[in-house]
Amino acid sequence: MTKITVNGREIDADPKKPLIAACHEHGVEVPMYCYHPGLRPVGSCRICQVEVKQGDTPARVVAACRTPIAEGMVVNTESPKAHDVRRECLEFLLKNHPLDCPICDKAGECDLQDYSFAEGQTKGRTHEPRRKLEKRKSLGDVIVLDEERCILCSRCVRFFEDVTKQPQLTVSDLGSRSVIATFMDKPLKGNYQGNIADICPVGALTLKRFRFQARVWNLNKHLSTCAECSRGCSVTAEVLRGGETKRFRPRFNPKVNQWWMCDTGRFAFEHVNAADRLVATRRGAEGLAACDLDEALDGAAKSLRGKSNVALVLSPFATNEEAAAAKALASTLGAKTCFVSPTPNALKDDFLHTGDPCPNRRGLTDLGFAGLAADDAAKAIGGASVVVFVGERVLELFGAERLAALANARVVVFDTHAANAPAVDVCIGVPVHVEKNGHWTNVDGHLGRLTIARSAPRGVRALEENLTRLGQLVSPTGAKA
Repeated sequence: MTKITVNGREIDADPKKPLIAACHEHGVEVPMYCYHPGLRPVGSCRICQVEVKQGDTPARVVAACRTPIAEGMVVNTESPKAHDVRRECLEFLLKNHPLDCPICDKAGECDLQDYSFAEGQTKGRTHEPRRKLEKRKSLGDVIVLDEERCILCSRCVRFFEDVTKQPQLTVSDLGSRSVIATFMDKPLKGNYQGNIADICPVGALTLKRFRFQARVWNLNKHLSTCAECSRGCSVTAEVLRGGETKRFRPRFNPKVNQWWMCDTGRFAFEHVNAADRLVATRRGAEGLAACDLDEALDGAAKSLRGKSNVALVLSPFATNEEAAAAKALASTLGAKTCFVSPTPNALKDDFLHTGDPCPNRRGLTDLGFAGLAADDAAKAIGGASVVVFVGERVLELFGAERLAALANARVVVFDTHAANAPAVDVCIGVPVHVEKNGHWTNVDGHLGRLTIARSAPRGVRALEENLTRLGQLVSPTGAKA
């Protein structure tokens, strides 16, 4: 490490990183547009100007993203000269930027807004008309480009060059005619396009599926983990006023996904926003009917009590905590166990996606659950007198036809939606992964955290609580109580 002084405070800086990284790592704010810690620095926007003095040379204003660390360097990020240069850069960047913040999806999280306010840049001195550029230009099935908002930071260009290693964008033309464009106007392709909307510092690149869907200040953001493969990318789940989940965005995790995530996980809303959620149903004289949760648990205990040939089939979406509760219930019941393991998909790549649609395969395997394909799971439980299906989407993954084929068994279900197969005695609702706390273990053994981003439907209780209560009801002491 190298010792430098920043704003009068001596710090240890990594000489392999640029000066701006040292400032940020020690809580010193330096504005940036073109710089991103996951991309190579180019120094094109010049907004990260700071005053630097080395040895006996006079202090000078330099771009912090392109300035290497040197022993004894004295840095002042708040000098009047640095702020003057930043304001000049902002004036230049705002020359052609439209004042359409009220209709821009980036409003509320836009760096251009923030830095203009922080630096007090409110006036421009030029009178020439703004550039006339294309608006709402489609770049494929994921991204929309508003050319007039673009400040040519080139982050999007470098993302495809540096991260996915598949260049698809370039800065086309020269001087005042420069624009971001795809090669030969071909649409963007690949499973990582949405990342360029995340790293765009202004509202030039936006997501088609999020465009005009919500104002960011109305979104509640919570820590979560992506459910779409065993990589378990760290994400934020963003929910509109406690209702629908509107965005999944990557959250920096140096051990798992860095700053990125795939589009499959980014747009995985269908299941979490599904309607007609299950609370509790129990079979009566006229079939399955809605009932109280405690009544449903009593019915499940009645179906299980005294049975000697029981099977428990777990969802690959179960958390470690839910799986531990399921294991304890299986021990009480003397049940054989497995989890449904869908076949690998074609999304596997050399970057993030593993192609394995089980987000907690490793966690469940470590707890002793064997992963079986749906057909193999059906064979394994074929002779059971009672089958307990546990976890979100477990019936979807097991398959309606296989469930209907369980004619000689009674079935208890813990899932997000009910199933009206003849063998089903009880269905009890469970939270989806954005409605619960817990952990998944990813393919490399790293724990991914889930937190409650929104409330589960009224009457739906945490799965671990229901499994623990059911275990108490079917145990000899619970039965007597």
